[in-house]
Amino acid sequence: MNRKLPPLKSIAAFESVARLGSVTKAANELFVTHGAISKQIAALEDWLGRPLFEANRKQMRPLPEAVTWARTLGEVLDTLNISAAQMRDDRQARVLRIIAPSTMATRWLIPRSWHFSEQHGDIALQVRHTDSGEDWRDMPFDVAIRTDQDLPVPMQSQKIFSEQLTLAVSPRLAAKANLWRPADILRQRLFASQTRHGELEQWLAAAGLAGQAGAITSFPHFYLALEATLAGGGALICPRRTLTDQFRRGDLVEPWPQIRVAGPTFFVIWRKNTSLQKDVEIFVQWLTRMAENEAQRAAAASEQLHAVL
Repeated sequence: MNRKLPPLKSIAAFESVARLGSVTKAANELFVTHGAISKQIAALEDWLGRPLFEANRKQMRPLPEAVTWARTLGEVLDTLNISAAQMRDDRQARVLRIIAPSTMATRWLIPRSWHFSEQHGDIALQVRHTDSGEDWRDMPFDVAIRTDQDLPVPMQSQKIFSEQLTLAVSPRLAAKANLWRPADILRQRLFASQTRHGELEQWLAAAGLAGQAGAITSFPHFYLALEATLAGGGALICPRRTLTDQFRRGDLVEPWPQIRVAGPTFFVIWRKNTSLQKDVEIFVQWLTRMAENEAQRAAAASEQLHAVL
């Protein structure tokens, strides 16, 4: 097979910049100079014959199609990393294949998976994200994370957490938008995802704004709408638990935390009596325990905040 592939260094540089949103952060992660990252990005764009980032290179915002490609490349690099680790180690790590919805996988599960690897070095997690519309049942997996709207009856399942939906904006937009009351959001651009029907309408109804909406931009996938929100382009109804890290770091701001609506409930599911049954049980126990600990910490922080107020 004659594979026409760009240089691995260019791929790694692009994926890192797209994920971290910064040439400097990517350079630190890859242990190279700022200039080396810029040269690799330029070389990759020249190889592709098209730009990967918006014209304003100070922000380093990937174009929509580049966001999708970066996510795919991230999965490939993760798989390559696991394979290389197995080749280096005489004790072959057992690979546990996990599939999860895109945002859940990239924003919640993968950032926490290193905790599992620290505790269980003989089990290598291989996480693949799925998009709405894909038939995930035909994909090879040992463990799947799905919502209560998508649970197959014959499989074992255990609840991870129930989601809450809230309106979120970037701190930059929050600082300039004068968001004093919920109706003020109608002056801003509202983002929506074609894969998450009715979430904006549910929140508007809970905020006493049923039937009202300003300018709405709809994206084919939630992660594209999320990237536009993080860039300060508008407001989006976001899953509060799934995006815990983004809210904690201040990448997203919740103007009205008292206005939330119920979202889907996530479950971890697996087949009975597989050859990796013990590894599956270890992962399920770790996953549910971690989710419970996070919920307890969030509840304690909320109680402290109410006590101060």
